[in-house]
Amino acid sequence: MKYLLLMLLISSCSHFKSDSTSTDGASLEEPKWLYAPYEGCSEASELCATGEGKTFTQADAEARANLASIFEVKVQSELSVTTSASQTFPWQGQVREEVQKSIKESVDQILETVQIKNHYRKKGLSHSLASLDRSKAGELIGSRLTKIDGELETLWENHQRTNVRRIVKLYMERERLNERYSIISGMGRPSRVSWQDIVKWRESKPKSEPLMLKIGQAPDYIREKISELLTEAGFRLVKGEASKVVTVQVDSIKEFMNVEGFEKHTFTLSLTSIVNGEKKRTISASETVTGRSQADALLKVKNYFNDYIEQHLSDLRLD
Repeated sequence: MKYLLLMLLISSCSHFKSDSTSTDGASLEEPKWLYAPYEGCSEASELCATGEGKTFTQADAEARANLASIFEVKVQSELSVTTSASQTFPWQGQVREEVQKSIKESVDQILETVQIKNHYRKKGLSHSLASLDRSKAGELIGSRLTKIDGELETLWENHQRTNVRRIVKLYMERERLNERYSIISGMGRPSRVSWQDIVKWRESKPKSEPLMLKIGQAPDYIREKISELLTEAGFRLVKGEASKVVTVQVDSIKEFMNVEGFEKHTFTLSLTSIVNGEKKRTISASETVTGRSQADALLKVKNYFNDYIEQHLSDLRLD
């Protein structure tokens, strides 16, 4: 009889049990972090956000997404300088898109360090608390800022107009990363190069200096890339005589390859600058690729050659 009464008591108590659960099992009480994330985090050392969903997997994903949005919400505005000097840098819209992509990649890398700190489930709904360690995130952004500063300062010291796109791009990327860095660390890093310095320097140079571009054997994409960079730097491409000349040549050597249907070619890109009739500098790069034909192989080196041109055109010393 006593055993029967005990079973009845246990059964009746189970009807009053809450369906709330927590990961640590310490308490069935609704946690405070559910509505105030920093009740479950140290704001001094972490960035935190919550998420909810039908499953913990969905809740985790939403918590991570909400944490990522903190960067965008707290960045009060896009880099203000990008809307100025549009006449000085009419192509800055394109650069802004490239920078935005780079920033997203950097933020995604930071978000890989996000940890799910706690779970809670109530009435069929899952809740997650996501945490980003400020110190780890600060190290990641800080190392990228250091690298950008090194590249930017080196280009700035050379003062070559053909580097103007790279300088503007690096500056924009640096400032946007620095905004995220200040959110994490509480203080940004000052830059040795200012936007005003960049604009003033570019506006002090000729707006339209004639330059003759002599293309020998080369694919159209190389002509387009070089023309774009020279025009951005303030050179006006002319067909007649000019005190400054850039010659371009792509040579091809067909290599032996005993594979039916494929060809192997080594392409060498050469650029030479001539100033006032005297040869100044020559730069070159080679790459070996395979393709169905020479034309197919030449397309495969497009990114390699375009990147090389953007990185090394200033070595021609046209200023």
